[in-house]
Formats: sequence, C-alpha cells, structure tokens
Amino acid sequence: MLFVISSLVKMLIFLLLISPVTGTDWSLETVDSTGDTGWYTSLALDTSGNPHIGYLDWTNRHLKYAVKADGTWTTETVDSTNTAGEFASLSLDSASQPILTYYDSNRGNLTCAMKNGSVWRRSVIDSGGVGRYTSLALDHADNPQVSYQDLFSMTLKYAEKNGDTWTSETVDNSGNAGAYSGLALDTSGNPHISYYDGLRGDLKYSVRREGQWTNQTVDSTGNTGYYTSIAVDPEGNPHISYYDGTTRDLRYAKKTGSTWTKEVVDTQGSVGKYTSLVIDTNGNPRISYYDETNGHLKYAAKTGSVWVNETVDSAANVGWYTSLALDAAGNPRISYRDCGNTDLKYAEAIPPLYLDFTAPVRNGTAPLTVRFSDGSTGGLPSLWNWSFGDGTWFNTSLIAWKNPEHIYETPGMYTVNLTVQNISVASSLSRSAYVSVFAPPETTVPTTSPTPDPTPTLSPTPTDSPTPTSSPTPTFSPLPTPSPTPTHSPTPSPIPTVTSVPTTTVTPSFTPTPVPEITGVSGSDDTIPPRTSMTPSSGILRCSTVNAGGDSAVSRVTVTGLDISGIIVTAKKTVAPSGGAAPLDGSVYQYIEVIPSRYGVITSARVEFDVPLATLADYNAAPEGVRLSRLNNGSWVSLPTSTLGVKNGRSLFSANTPEFSLFAIIIRNDTRPVLNQDKPLELIPSENSIAYEHPDTAIPPATVTIVPRASEERDTGIPFMVFIILALGMIGIGLVLVVYGYRRNTEPEK
Repeated sequence: MLFVISSLVKMLIFLLLISPVTGTDWSLETVDSTGDTGWYTSLALDTSGNPHIGYLDWTNRHLKYAVKADGTWTTETVDSTNTAGEFASLSLDSASQPILTYYDSNRGNLTCAMKNGSVWRRSVIDSGGVGRYTSLALDHADNPQVSYQDLFSMTLKYAEKNGDTWTSETVDNSGNAGAYSGLALDTSGNPHISYYDGLRGDLKYSVRREGQWTNQTVDSTGNTGYYTSIAVDPEGNPHISYYDGTTRDLRYAKKTGSTWTKEVVDTQGSVGKYTSLVIDTNGNPRISYYDETNGHLKYAAKTGSVWVNETVDSAANVGWYTSLALDAAGNPRISYRDCGNTDLKYAEAIPPLYLDFTAPVRNGTAPLTVRFSDGSTGGLPSLWNWSFGDGTWFNTSLIAWKNPEHIYETPGMYTVNLTVQNISVASSLSRSAYVSVFAPPETTVPTTSPTPDPTPTLSPTPTDSPTPTSSPTPTFSPLPTPSPTPTHSPTPSPIPTVTSVPTTTVTPSFTPTPVPEITGVSGSDDTIPPRTSMTPSSGILRCSTVNAGGDSAVSRVTVTGLDISGIIVTAKKTVAPSGGAAPLDGSVYQYIEVIPSRYGVITSARVEFDVPLATLADYNAAPEGVRLSRLNNGSWVSLPTSTLGVKNGRSLFSANTPEFSLFAIIIRNDTRPVLNQDKPLELIPSENSIAYEHPDTAIPPATVTIVPRASEERDTGIPFMVFIILALGMIGIGLVLVVYGYRRNTEPEK
C-alpha cells in the first residue's frame, strides 16, 4: 500500500511541479583514466576559477589530487599508504593551497594532508576506527574543521585544529549516528552538520553555538536521510539535500527561523544518491546527484519556487560521488566518477552564447579601414567567420585572430555577418548597412585632348570654343566587374546605389567551417559560393573547398583526401626561413605558412591566392610572372600556377600542391617558363572526377583526378609514341600522317 501511495504522489508532483529540461551546454572531460579511479571525489575552485579535486585511486588504494591550470590537468599521489583515501574531502585555504581529510582504513585513522608549496604534510586527526563519512570546512583563519563517524562507537564526531593541535568531541551518541555527514560553517564560524541516524532511519541536523551542540530531527518519514549535503546561506539558515530511501527520491530541506520546510526535487525513478548542494549568491539551491535508474549524472536548480532538472552526462553508469561548486559567475562545475569506464570526470556548464560585434569606425571615404571586434559572451567558441559584405570574408579557429581588420575599397553600404561556432552549433549575427563607404572628392585635371565632352554641360552655345573635360583621378577599380562609377556632374553624388541584405539571426546546423552566403554590392560578381562538404567513405578520395583563415594572401583551399569534411585551414604570413634554403628566382611578395587541422589524410590541394594590381605595377610585372613556390627539403619548388582573372583590384591565382608546408609567392618581371620539379602526384583533368556543387561563379574551382605514382620513375609516354612511329613508318610517311590525324580526332578527352 505504501508503494502505491508513493507512486501516485510521484505522478502528481511530476505533472504539477517539475519543469522541462533547460538544455544547458555542458563541457565534459576525463581527468584521470589510469586504472580504476575517481572514487570519493571532492571539488573546490580557487580564486582564478581553476578546479582542484581530491579522490581515491582504487587500483593502487592511494589518495590522489588533480588540478587544472592553463587548460591542462595534472595529477599527483598525496598518500601512497595502502588503502588510504576513502571518504576524501577537499578545501582550499586563502592561498589556494589544498587541504584534504580522509579515512586511512589500513590503520583505522582519520588523517589530514596539507600542501605547502610542492610538499604534502600529513597528520593524524583521530585514531581507533574513526574517519568514515568525513566532511571538511575551513574557518576564516584557515583552520580546518571536520565532521566524521566513529565506526566503533557508532557516533557522530567533530574535530578542529588550532595551531598544530587537533581536538575532537562527540556530537551525537544516540546510537548508529553520523553516516553521510556534511559540514558547513556560517559567517560566525559556527559548525552545522547534516547526517543520517541509522538506528531510526531519520535525517538529522546538529549545530554548535557558544560551545553547545543542539541535535534535532529534520525528516522522519520512512527511511530517509542518506547521502546528505549541507550549505548555510548568509542569514545562517541551513539547507540540506538528501536521498529518501523509501520513495527513492531526491529531497531538499531548508530551515527558516525554527521551521523546516521540505520538498521533493526529483521523482523520476531512483534518483538522489551522492548529492552535493551549493547555495548561489541569490540564495537559490543547486544540487548535483546520481540518477540510478538511467545511470546518469543530473543537476537540479531552483529559481523562485520552480525546480529545473537536467541530465549532465548520459553515458553508461556515470555520476557516483558527485561534488558541486559554482564559479564566480554562478556556473556549476561537477566532479564525479564514471563507473562505466572507471575514470574520474569533470563537467562544466557553459553559459549561453550571446553574439555581438562592434567597430569604432563604420563610415568614411574609400579606401576605409574598419577594425571589427567580437563582443560575444558566453559559450565555448572554437571558430569565427566574418563576412564583410563586399564579397570578402575571413575565418579562423585562433582566438587571438578573432578581431580582423578589413579595407573597403569601393563606395557602398555593406552588411556585416559574424558566425561563431559554439561547441557543436554555429550561430550567426547579421547587421544590415553596418558600414558606409563614400566616394572620395573628385580631383579634376586638364587633359591634353581637345575632344569635347559627349554630354557637355559647360558649353552655352555651339559657337563657343571647346573646353577641356575633367575626369576623376584614376584608381584601381575592380575588374572585370567594376563597382558603380559616379556620373560626372557639377555636384557628384558621393553614395552609389547598393543592395542591402536584411538583418537576420539564424542558428544553422553544425558545420566545422561555417561560411555564410554573402551578397555584395549590386552590380558586382562578389557572391561567394557556400562551401560544399562531402562525407567521405572509407578509402575514397573526396574534395572539400574551405575558406582559409589568417592574414595572408591565401583566400581559399580545395583539398583532396580522406576524412576531410571538417577540415580547417589557416594561412599565416611569416618571415623568410633562416639559413639553408636555396635562393628564390624572383622577388618575394609573401612567405606563407599553411596549417590544416581536423582532417584524416590529404593527398593534394589547390591553393587560391591574390596579389594587388598595385603590387604588380610596383614590380613592373604581368600576372603571368606570379608563381607559388613550396619549400621542400631546403629547396624551393615552383608549383603549377594559373591566373584566374581580376577582382576588386586584385589579380587572382591558383596553384596545385601535393602537400602543405612553407610557401612563397614569387613575382618576376618577365614571363620565362618555369619548370615544375615537384612531381609526387600527377593532376589530370577528368570528367569522372569528383564534382563541385558550386553555383555559377566567375572563378570556378578546378576539378582534378589524383593518380598516384607507382614508383620514383615516371612514365611520360615517349617510349610508346616512339614505338608507334616506328611501326607506322613501315607503311609510309603518308599513312603515318593519316593515322596520327585520325588518332587526334578520335582520342577521348581526358
């Protein structure tokens, strides 16, 4: 009957009170996976937010300690005595030095370990079969206070240290008391202890004021009070989380004045073991706990009168020995044991990502330099992609490069878009007409030609003598698709007509290198095709085109290989290699280091880059004089380089390379042919090779089929042709010519 009533109560509470899951992002990581580890975890955060964890290595039966600093976990053994480290409890002193109390079951002692610099010093707190269910807290003078159970006398005890001396006393000797003890100090330094009375099956609470202990029963309904955790708010009110062994629920109790209020937090299955409770700065309770039914780590937060429960880690059998702490912003951190993999794990809640960006200068005359700053908060960003609205973009996975600088060369109003990848989701913020660029004032110069203006505005009568016309100072306008040119008139219009993109905020599905479609100034061909990602099959070469992040002339890379759907390519300007490299045949425009990440195997790549027309003019060079060279074993190898046209005042190029390394863009002021000495792969255009799913664009990417070399010696086809010519020579020169012509007309295109 009791079980039926409990089930009905659970259903009613679930329907009326329990709120849906919040969907908080959690970052999960394994701290220690050596052997069977992660028992009795205890977590504390230092003033910099770095996590410190004490725990038991069950394989070696040693007490261990882990700390994370600068993104790296380090672990060390605190006590290598056999079977030392059960019921570990950790706190940090005012200098962020760790202090651990634990049970040494080999000797039956309650022990304390304190770290000073790099040295651990241990002392015995109490001996004689004591030290289970320890809970540690530090007073304002960094003196440790400990609650624990005396296993032999089955009593709840309390110990405190003053100077070098430990003193202990009995708190509750009513019979089988002190299991699952939790300790917290109020602002006056008074100790508050929650614990389980095993004789009566009750949740109990004790507090010491003016040297006197007061014990009272908090919850006596059924068999309740397991896995207690206690916290005290600034007003001195105790809060307790605990497990109800009868209904198998997570419960919570709070005392205000002399009255205790109790409520159910989670009823879904058997939930609430290994609880850990913290009160946030607003007085709201936060609890981590184990969902035994599903084998998951869960987290509950109360705001106002509503509890919200969510799953933190849904792996198989995770969430034993949870320990909860809140960072300075109130974000929860949890240490716990992964029983499925026998590891120590750590979970960190990631606050929601709120996108924002700014630019101190957003309008002016062309050319206009705009410095963008990512002002986004929260999340765990790993990739930034900027679209500047004029057909150019920038993306990077390096946080130091997330604030780019861009030069607008053409008058217009430009929509700017920022896409940020947060864990596995990419979100975008677009701002229409965010940057305004005006045409510079026109400077008139007389021409030497007396040819009259086709649309004269300064000739009052046909008999007037011709007046020289004026024209704007020449600039490097984008070719072959120039931006709108203002019509000459006495009052030129500074702002050409543009097409603006409406502001949108979207959350696209996860793409490792998100590149939004960008619409540029009306009348231009600046629409950049979106990246095509292909999911590779095992052993099949695939192509993927990605925008290259970085500050170099390399803008886009087409990669062929295996497992490249998530590839990121960063191209950084660098300095000339120091010593040992052969000299280059030409002037160096840029040295570039190309760095790929998130890929399996790369077999070849096509690199797209650009050089300003003004730079070519400075070198008195034609586009045909530009080559991309690759450093290979101390020698520079010239790569097959093709010109792709002119756009936005820049000459565009592409080059094929078998691998990534250090590159150099070479400019020569003549057009002598350069032999390609780098031949590990043959690139043969083919109709059967992998197709790019790009829309029409002025610069279509090349399509290639990769033919690996069988050996170091490559067949050029010459011996075969010689054999054919000799055989056909027996028939006659005329027949040779006919057959040769027939072969050329009928041979299929490659």
